[in-house]
Amino acid sequence: MLLEISSHSQFRIGICISMIILLLGVVSIYTIKTMDDINQNYNFILDYNKKISNFDDIKVKYERQMTIFESLKSEENLMGVGTFWIYNTEIKNKIYDFNRLILDNHHIDEILVDEKSSELENTINLYYNLHLEYENSASNALSYFYDGNFGGFLLEYENLKYLQFELLEKLEDIEQMLEIIPIYSKLSVDVIITDFQILQWTMIILVGAVTSMLVFFLNQTNTNLKNEIKEQTKNLQKLNEKLKKVDKKREEFISIASHELKGPIQPIFGFVELAKTGIISKQEALEGISNIALNLENIANNVLDLTKIENDELELHLEKNNINDIVSEVLDSEHYNPDRKVPIKTRLDLDVVMNLDKTRIKQVLRNIIDNCIKFTETGDITIQTNLLKDKKTLKLFITDSGPEIPDDVLPKIFKKFVTKGNYKVSGFGLGLYISKKIIDAHNGKISAYNKNGHPVFEIALPIVDFDLNWKNSVVDDIEKTLKNN
Repeated sequence: MLLEISSHSQFRIGICISMIILLLGVVSIYTIKTMDDINQNYNFILDYNKKISNFDDIKVKYERQMTIFESLKSEENLMGVGTFWIYNTEIKNKIYDFNRLILDNHHIDEILVDEKSSELENTINLYYNLHLEYENSASNALSYFYDGNFGGFLLEYENLKYLQFELLEKLEDIEQMLEIIPIYSKLSVDVIITDFQILQWTMIILVGAVTSMLVFFLNQTNTNLKNEIKEQTKNLQKLNEKLKKVDKKREEFISIASHELKGPIQPIFGFVELAKTGIISKQEALEGISNIALNLENIANNVLDLTKIENDELELHLEKNNINDIVSEVLDSEHYNPDRKVPIKTRLDLDVVMNLDKTRIKQVLRNIIDNCIKFTETGDITIQTNLLKDKKTLKLFITDSGPEIPDDVLPKIFKKFVTKGNYKVSGFGLGLYISKKIIDAHNGKISAYNKNGHPVFEIALPIVDFDLNWKNSVVDDIEKTLKNN
């Protein structure tokens, strides 16, 4: 968890530092761009001023053109007509050069603000159209002159003078606009510096904000780390407590295993010695040892099942089984139990085929029967099955003629290690605890109580799917049996 928080904090702090570096990089790049724009502005202004100076030359050319027409009026110099058109070509070339600089430049939107660009374009278009009109008037005047229509020539001459006056005024307007346009140009030094200052202030504000965020994140990270260290310290303390409990369970498990498994081993040596001395036959000794082995298997299963139960890993393998056959198999295994001092009797009801885990149910019956054997010196042990009237529940009763279960033990008999004082008997607690868990897993119920001065263990198993084995000996007594339940 600490590693995750550290990585998350490092990510946020890294983002802030990256943003600061990025903003400083933007400022650096924009500074370089600003210097480049100023240099571009300087070069543009030089070319711009050079082109503006051409307008003075255009005015001179217009004046010389009028001088040529005045000579024609007095018929002094007819050779100047060709020069008129040379001047006219030079004027148009200069206008074309300027158009290439301003109007035909695809960077015009970057050079001039939109309103100034449109105003200049409209004025130059008006001027150019007026020049074309001037050019047509001059051509008409020359036509009248060569045709000998001197009156027509004079009228056109007066119109030409008027047009020239208009052209010179338009040139004045254009020059005035051209002189102030650099001030409003997007490449103007003032505009560039103003934009750069705005960027600088913006970057300063952003860097300040990001720096504040960085300081906040650092403080928050420091606080979070302190809190997380406290939390992890608590978690470690809890984990330490859990480890102590696990270690206690491990020691408990080892103690249980050694204690439970050690008891049945001694009778094995007893059977061997009895067989050697001839007191009992080898067959009887083998049967006794076999029974003890089954008991050992049951004890081992209990110890292992305890671990599964503690870890919620107890599994059932359900299949159809005859309940009476299960009881018979358990009784067969108890036939040669050396600890058994009393007979085991049965009163079994109808043989019901149920969906059970046979191994687990046998384990439950052996646990209860073995506990009855340990506490019963005289009398008998009885196993009884009853099929209830609703045919949805089967009950098993296991009783013995031993002493009652003490009142202080009875409420907690199905818990682990409840035997204290005079009742420290091997298996009296662990086996019943596991038995209850197995019955619970079958959705059944198990209980213990005292009746007529003797203990009774009652198991109720739900019948979900069953068949009845109709035996000739009980066919006639079915109704009677069900009525007596």
